[in-house]
Amino acid sequence: MHTGPSEAVEHPWQGVRAGAFEGAADTYAIHDEMRRQAPVWQAPWGDIYVTGYDLVSNSLADRKLSHVPPGSEAAQPDSAIRDWLIYQEGSTHAALRQAVQQPFVGKGMAALRPVVAQAVDEFVGDAGLSGAVDVVAAFTRAVPERIIGRLLGVPDEDMPLIRAWSVAIRTMLDTGFDDAFGDGANPADEMSGYFVEHLRHLLAAGDLPPLLAGLPSLADALGLTAAGRNIAFLAFAGHETTVHLIGNMLFHLAHRPDQWTALRADRRLAANAVAETLRLESPVQKICRWPLEPVVLGGREIGKDRLVVLLVGAANRDPAQFADASRFDLGRAGRQNLAFGRGAHVCIGRALAEMEGHAVLEAALARWKIIEPVGWQWMDNSSIRGLDALTLRLTA
Repeated sequence: MHTGPSEAVEHPWQGVRAGAFEGAADTYAIHDEMRRQAPVWQAPWGDIYVTGYDLVSNSLADRKLSHVPPGSEAAQPDSAIRDWLIYQEGSTHAALRQAVQQPFVGKGMAALRPVVAQAVDEFVGDAGLSGAVDVVAAFTRAVPERIIGRLLGVPDEDMPLIRAWSVAIRTMLDTGFDDAFGDGANPADEMSGYFVEHLRHLLAAGDLPPLLAGLPSLADALGLTAAGRNIAFLAFAGHETTVHLIGNMLFHLAHRPDQWTALRADRRLAANAVAETLRLESPVQKICRWPLEPVVLGGREIGKDRLVVLLVGAANRDPAQFADASRFDLGRAGRQNLAFGRGAHVCIGRALAEMEGHAVLEAALARWKIIEPVGWQWMDNSSIRGLDALTLRLTA
């Protein structure tokens, strides 16, 4: 029987639509079906989805594809999220990126390492965890939160606010762009307001935390409001995806005891475990672009301003690039995964996220001989892949 667009809600791929995903759904089966039908696939609701590694990789670096939703400035010119680094382009993006990335490059990373080590020791190494433990509640969220809080000088008592705003922003960004760029207040505005005042206080006190050593020049270059908005973005993006990197990594290692045993025998494989998790279970599953002019992508002509969804999670499991692509394999070699993006907008916090993932894994290997899966629950979010709960049996 023919199924028309009006019945699209019954299609299995409906789960990738903004706001429609359910955590119990098999997101990768949906990606595989899209890939089987067409490498550049048009959904019944009109959006364009891209699944292939090469197409996604090239599109991430294609300057003809805009990072900014069309009409977003007219919708709400003063929206906090509109000032975020990821929604800037050209010289504005380059200048802003230069202003905020300094702590993440060169010798700047050395100042971050003790903060990472202290948080990991507190929540993993010295926590005395054993038996059946929900590791999401115990430490996969707490460690990145503590790290970003200390690096930005956020008082511990304010971190529940940052958590609540981050969860709300994560949900908002997965339901489309109307709320993010619309007329009403949203959690990104609230979080940005907090950080504007936080930066004002830090500048007055003159005691700057590691990620804000360049705050005076940042505030001079952007103004305090834009600076605060981008530090709010840094607070959100700088820990939210790392939370899921760590949880996803432990999920797959618990399900692959042979790989856990290999890690215990050779700790040098820890970096491989982080990289393979980023490939197999990419925390950022999709990135949106809008053509600035009509373009041809994968043989399909796409009109100006049409929403193009780059499925990073599908690209990182493209069987044309990764043999046995759905398998977690610490011995995997080959092409770079796209979990942190590519091109001018590649994630500035990549080195910090990898450092945190590596540090947590090292502590877990030292603490537990065996980790076994007991139960888990994936988030209801099509844009960010992570676990709301992951109970493991931890044996020292």
